[in-house]
Amino acid sequence: MRFLVVLACLVAVCAAGTLPNRVEQRLLELADHNGDIDLFSEPEEGVEVAPQFILSWQARRYIRKLQKQMECGWPSLGIPVLAPLRVNEFDLDFKRGIFETLNNVFHLKIAGLNDFKISKFKLNIITSKVTFDFLFKNIDTTAEKYSTDTLIDALRQLGLSVEYEGTGDLLFDLINLRIAGTLKYKLPMLWGSAKITSLKTTISLESVQSDISGFMGHGSLNRAINSQLENVVVKLINDNQQGISDTIEDTIVPRVNKMLKGKDFWTIVDLILSSSDGEQEDDPIVVDCDPQADPWA
Repeated sequence: MRFLVVLACLVAVCAAGTLPNRVEQRLLELADHNGDIDLFSEPEEGVEVAPQFILSWQARRYIRKLQKQMECGWPSLGIPVLAPLRVNEFDLDFKRGIFETLNNVFHLKIAGLNDFKISKFKLNIITSKVTFDFLFKNIDTTAEKYSTDTLIDALRQLGLSVEYEGTGDLLFDLINLRIAGTLKYKLPMLWGSAKITSLKTTISLESVQSDISGFMGHGSLNRAINSQLENVVVKLINDNQQGISDTIEDTIVPRVNKMLKGKDFWTIVDLILSSSDGEQEDDPIVVDCDPQADPWA
């Protein structure tokens, strides 16, 4: 979710360079007949493409800098290290129907949030809309230890219940997680803050690889439960895309608009445009980030 906050800020900022007359005129010249401009276009492997206009390579370098900065986070914004994201310990309470679980996870690590391919990052200057499509090939989730105490009480009226405990380590990978969608924005007429008016996303998942030990032992039953868990997670994400989109919009849009409010928007635009001053498109990406050693290694 924190990654999506950063992404929403980025697409809002990149979309904003359209109002000043000089920039607007330049973009109108570059747009196709539908008003579309590719801000970021990654070629297929082994295929060369002609360099895009200046905003394109600046946006591309800015995104690469964000990827590298994820190794240190943005402490001033309250965003921790995201590559990898580490959570020392957390509890998860889950209640649905006859299932009640209390799960404790220790030393959770999520790697791969900074390793994504941008299939589409397009601005339409007529509709004030940004279309994006990001693909995460492998989000690798591990935990040093987890424990769960699950109560299945379907026959409560008869006083019958089944209880089991699980404990072990956790390996859980999301394969080809795709985040695509559209962001609509509104810009001030002259000065002031930009505002995101909507953020619609479609999140889909190709597959899951689960190796969580300790479900009723470590044998064939444990492997069967992992297999079922893989299917459930894929189905849960792919069959609930509208609900997930609504949750993301309700969570992220107010936060990003709050971050943009009261700030001179053109100062933010200038931050992107000046971030590559003195640089060429193919120069090495350098950021002020010195990643710390893994404290759990």
